[in-house]
Amino acid sequence: MELLWSTIKARELANLAGDHLADVADVTERGIHRISRNDQLPWSFLTHTGLTIHPPHPQN
Repeated sequence: MELLWSTIKARELANLAGDHLADVADVTERGIHRISRNDQLPWSFLTHTGLTIHPPHPQN
């Protein structure tokens, strides 16, 4: 989550001077959509955390 927020702050929200909170929310949502369209970026965020979506195999 931290990398997602950092990426959006550096790109979509950089120098944004929205008049209303809804402006910020709209721009943030566009940033989330931009990131989700990239096949590699969400996975690189997960890899950077050291987490995985695959549970470890049980040891016998």
